[in-house]
Parts: sequence; C-alpha cells; structure tokens
Amino acid sequence: MGPDQPSHMSEPMPSTAPHLAPKKKSKGKTFLKWLLIILLIVGAAAAGWYYADSQAQKEQDKLNAEITTLKASNTKLKSDLEKATAEETSTKPTQEDLDNIEAAVKSGNYAALEQLMASKVIVIIAASEGLGERTPAQAIADLAYINAGTDPWNCDLEAATIDQYQAGDYKQYFPDGALVCKSANNYIVSFSFNADGDISTIFLSNADIV
Repeated sequence: MGPDQPSHMSEPMPSTAPHLAPKKKSKGKTFLKWLLIILLIVGAAAAGWYYADSQAQKEQDKLNAEITTLKASNTKLKSDLEKATAEETSTKPTQEDLDNIEAAVKSGNYAALEQLMASKVIVIIAASEGLGERTPAQAIADLAYINAGTDPWNCDLEAATIDQYQAGDYKQYFPDGALVCKSANNYIVSFSFNADGDISTIFLSNADIV
C-alpha cells in the first residue's frame, strides 16, 4: 500500500450493538418505600401514645385506690369519734348495779331490778321476737321466763362467746357493755343499757341458738 492511499485500517468500525435507554426507577417501589416509612412513623407514634395512656391509666387507678382507702379511713375515724363522743356523754351502769343484776339472775328474785330499769323496756324472746315495749313491772314479770335455767349461771362469759353472739342473728341484743348471763342448760339473758345507765333492753333465750 502506497503512502498516498488512505488507510482504512486505523479508523474505528461503527458499533452495531443496539443503543439501550437508561433504566427508569420504578414509581411503585418508591411509593411503597415512603408508605412503609409513614406506617413506621405512625406505628411508633401510636405505640408511644398507647404506652403513655397505659401509664396514665395506671396512675389514675392508683390514685382512685388511694382515694378509696382514704375515704374508708375517714369513715372509720368519724365512726370512732362518734362512738367516743357517745361514750363520753353516756353514763354506764355502776359495778354495784351490775353485781345486783347478776345476783337477781342467779337467785331468781328480780324485784330489785325495777329501780334499775328505764321507764320503758324492750323485752325480746328469741325465735318469737316478743314481747316488745314493756313497763318495768311487766319486764320483771317477763324475767320469769329464765326461771327454768339451771345453776350455775355464768355472767362472766369468755370474749369468744360474746363475739359469737355479736356475729349471730341476734347481734343487736349483744352490744358492747351489755351484761350477758348463761345457765348450765343454755338459757341466756342479756341486759342492754341506755345513755343514763338504765336497763333498756332485755333479751331472753331458752336454747343456745344465738
């Protein structure tokens, strides 16, 4: 080949490969990615709100429990105060009066008790719920009901026995301060007193049913 002839060997050959356009990002994948991000943010916010709400509810429940406890304590304090006030303003029967009542029960001679009674006395017989309001003279006669009680009479019952009576169906007839006597064959008489220290209620039973 001569020097004046054009050289075709050094010229690049045109490419016959097809020209490919650049790939476009999928809009669907981008949307899903952002949706996922939003859902994560919303989920985190919801979880945070739920946790905060749960904690607030726990605190509220705790506060409510404390309020309930305080109310119960306040109610008990009021009751104790009223009871203490009532005890301060009331007159209890003297030990001499209690000894006289015990002696009358054991001897069956109840006449001396009339002067220790209120102007009206409630007399109750277990199971019959009689007799109701009575005069002192009538109440003396009603006490004959326990004449069938056999010796020995016990007017110093154990605290556990009194507690049992106070938890039974006739608990209202065994208030604190009542004088309760029980015979060997389970006759029971309970004397309750008013604010002046007088006998105001007499409860009678011919069996250990209280």
